Amino acid sequence: MKLPAKLVERVADSIVDDLFEKHVVEAEDPEAFRKKVHEIIINAIEEEKQIEEEAERLVEQHMHILEEEEIRFRTAVRKVKEKLAEEKGIHLDPEDRMNQVAHQIRKYIETDDSVEIFEHPNKIRRRIFEKLKQLVREEKEIDREVRQRIKSYSKKIVEGTPEWKILYNRIYEDALKRRGLM
Repeated sequence: MKLPAKLVERVADSIVDDLFEKHVVEAEDPEAFRKKVHEIIINAIEEEKQIEEEAERLVEQHMHILEEEEIRFRTAVRKVKEKLAEEKGIHLDPEDRMNQVAHQIRKYIETDDSVEIFEHPNKIRRRIFEKLKQLVREEKEIDREVRQRIKSYSKKIVEGTPEWKILYNRIYEDALKRRGLM
C-alpha cells in the first residue's frame, strides 16, 4: 500500500477522535496516544512497502526469465510478494491487513497502563477496522485512477519498466494534489 502521509494522518486522527468522542477510551496523554496509533499504522505501511520493494528488486533481477516465459511484471511481483509476506506473517489482502493493524492498535490499547477502556476490546477493534477500511478504499481509488490514465495513453507503456514507474509516480502525485493530500 502506497499511502500519502496526510491520508494516513487523517485516518489515524479519525480513529483517535472517534475513540475519544464516543468515550470508548481515555488516555492520560491524548497526544502520546494519537502518536502511537499513527506510528502503528505507519509501521504497517512501511512493512508492506519493504516487501513490495524487495519483491520488485528480486523480479527485476530476473527480468530475462519473465521475458522468456512471457510473464507479466505485476504477476511476478505479486507472487514474490505473497511468498515474502507469508514468511513475515503479514496479510496482503487489504481488508485482512487492516484487520491485522486494528488488532495491533487494540493490543496497544489493552496493554498500555495509561489508557483506560470503556468498551469490549473486540468492539474497539471493529471500530478501528471500519475507520481503516476508509484508508484502503481511498488508496484503491487513487491507484485505479492512476492506472486508468496510464492505460489511456496512445503509446503502450509496460508496467514495471522505469518509464511506467516514473509516469505512475507523477500521475499519483497529481491525484494526491487534486485531493488535497499533498
